[in-house]
Parts: sequence; structure tokens; C-alpha cells
Amino acid sequence: MNNILRNVLMRRSTTQFDPRPVRDEAIMEILEEGKLLSNAPSNQEWHFTVLQNRGLLRRFQELYERLAREMSGDASRPAHLVSEIPVVLIISGRQDEKFVEDAAHMVFGSMMLVAEKSGLGACWFSTAASTFQTEDGKALLSQLSIPTGYAPLCIGAFGYKRAASAPPRVLSSEDNIVNIIK
Repeated sequence: MNNILRNVLMRRSTTQFDPRPVRDEAIMEILEEGKLLSNAPSNQEWHFTVLQNRGLLRRFQELYERLAREMSGDASRPAHLVSEIPVVLIISGRQDEKFVEDAAHMVFGSMMLVAEKSGLGACWFSTAASTFQTEDGKALLSQLSIPTGYAPLCIGAFGYKRAASAPPRVLSSEDNIVNIIK
């Protein structure tokens, strides 16, 4: 199996990160991939915000976890959904473009594959739009220097994977997960 296909098939989301900083070269390689991918409707450029400041990362993590518990309706949900996030990446685009949020998620997916190739793990956060709509979220957003007319569309984390106690389950072709209806 070639390396690209293996990377696509074997990549899994990482929720337990090693706290050590990510090499600048690895971040730049991931960003170069994202910069080359345009959104579908207008071929516009994205705006990428790379968050590495420990204080802001802590505020983001607290905000995200509170929002995830509220959305799930489960106040007992684990306090640390994702631990020791070294890098948060926010992909922003023009809100008025059709399908721009879907395109941002596709860009992040490609960036996750580049991260895997670089030995990094990644995790996509499903609440990008909601994250910055609360008062705390707006306060955090005001510190991120996102250009006027752009809004956060996709948020994810990157970092070195913390050693797992058990390897992740890999699906096989014999798993019963497909129904074909003709």
C-alpha cells in the first residue's frame, strides 16, 4: 500500500496530546497545504490563526469543554475532552460565501493528513460557529486578530500524540458497516 493511502486509512483523531511544543517547520508544512486549497465557490483565500499562547489555549479549552457539555446536555461529561492542546488552528473565511464552512472542513481534513505525515496528531472540533457566540467566546475572539469580514469556520488542534495504552481499533473489510440498497 502506498504511503498516501496508508496515511488516509490509518489516521485517527488524537485527543491526548503530549504538552511539548510543535516544531515551527511542522506547523508551516501544515499551513502551506491549507493555503493551497481554496474554497469551492469563489477561490478566495483563507485566513489561518495559529494559537500557541498557553493562556489563550487554556481559555479556548475551557470554553470548548463547557460548550460541549452544554450541547450534549450532560453536565457529568468528562472535564477534559482533549488534553494538553499545544496548537489550535482556526480557519476563517468570508461568511457570505455559500458552502464556505463545508470547504473549510475539507481543508482541515487535508491538513490533518499532512500532520499525520509529519508525526503529529490532530483533532477537529465540531462547534466552530458556536464557540465564539457566547460572551466568553466573543471576548476570546477579539484577541485573535481575524480580519474584518472573516469568521471562524473550522477549529482543530495539532500536537504530538501522547503514547496510548492500547492501539486504536482499525476497521477491517469484514466489519459489517455497509448496506447496499438497489
